[in-house]
Amino acid sequence: MDHLDEFDRHLLNLLSIDSRQTGKQLAEKIGLSPAACLRRVQRLRDIGAIEKEVAIVSPKVTGGLVTLLVMLELARGQPDLTDGLRRKLLKLPQVKKIYHVTGNADFVMILECASMEAYANLTEAHFYVDEIKGFDTIVVLRSYDPEPG
Repeated sequence: MDHLDEFDRHLLNLLSIDSRQTGKQLAEKIGLSPAACLRRVQRLRDIGAIEKEVAIVSPKVTGGLVTLLVMLELARGQPDLTDGLRRKLLKLPQVKKIYHVTGNADFVMILECASMEAYANLTEAHFYVDEIKGFDTIVVLRSYDPEPG
């Protein structure tokens, strides 16, 4: 990947908070011209520093989905099954993101379910398998986003 300077890192931080900021808005925050900011943003896309841009849909529109953070501990000694399990879980519409992490958990997942009952059904169908040793769940009560700036 190409070298990233402080301007690039600042742009990435600003865009990770709100990717719809205009060149003018970005320029005011980092001290470059709007055109220079937009050229840099395009370069960041081209080199893969920006993998994708997504819309975060309001829970008011989605009908109040329950957001859950799930820590999966995988069965040891079965590294060949990890990739298959990850691919299988990513196909579930409730799964929004999976992180492969260090610590007690092997995967941390972000899920959105219609209800706790729907989550219970998902766990029974997909988490009680040989590849998964155990799991812990955190239910999100509120979500806070950083302010652009």
